[in-house]
Amino acid sequence: MVTRRSAARVASLAHGVRPARPRGSLAVRAVFGLVLVLGGIALWAITHGLTAWTLDQRREARIAAHEMRLPPIAVHDQLGQPQRFFGELPAAGPAAGAPAVYLVDVIYTRCQTVCRALGAAFAQLSRQVEADGMAGRIGLISLSFDPRDTGADLASYAREHGARPPQWRVAAPDAPVAMQALLREADIIAIPDGFGGFVHNGGLQVVDALGVVLGSFELEDFQAAYALALRHAAAGGVGR
Repeated sequence: MVTRRSAARVASLAHGVRPARPRGSLAVRAVFGLVLVLGGIALWAITHGLTAWTLDQRREARIAAHEMRLPPIAVHDQLGQPQRFFGELPAAGPAAGAPAVYLVDVIYTRCQTVCRALGAAFAQLSRQVEADGMAGRIGLISLSFDPRDTGADLASYAREHGARPPQWRVAAPDAPVAMQALLREADIIAIPDGFGGFVHNGGLQVVDALGVVLGSFELEDFQAAYALALRHAAAGGVGR
């Protein structure tokens, strides 16, 4: 027989019972927490410790920390000669006559705007290197990222701007994938513009023989880039 007291007790017990939490909700929370942790780690790395929020800031932070290093790359220059830039030096040190530091730009020969301006700046820098007696210690490299550029295209660009090896090499990679790796490491973006050309950044890079990027400069600051290269070469080059 159900009494008022027993009914009240049953109601009290029923009120105190909480519905079982679905097991799936705990798994979702765990996954969500893991995603937040991994996302935080990635954000910390991408922004260089939450200090760099733009590509330019990230590049500057990596250069200041000596963390930007161009990978070794096999190329052929405007004369069709094979070359290999950057990478480890032999135990005996740099080869005789090998530059200690390079001024590097990235181009494509069909470009009629910024690449032509870069070529004009490099032509001036090439003359300045010779006038300062730094030939053989400071080299110039123009690297094409356009897989359509042929040896004839490189030679034509070189003639237009007076680029003569070994002082100034206009080169294209043997393997386009290697050039893409170099662009990624240098935080350089080249995007097809839909009209047969590219929109790209880059400016001038000052790079030692190992590929360590010492500085990155806008085109209009090419004299500042040369000043840094001059100081580095005068100090003895790699590792100084």
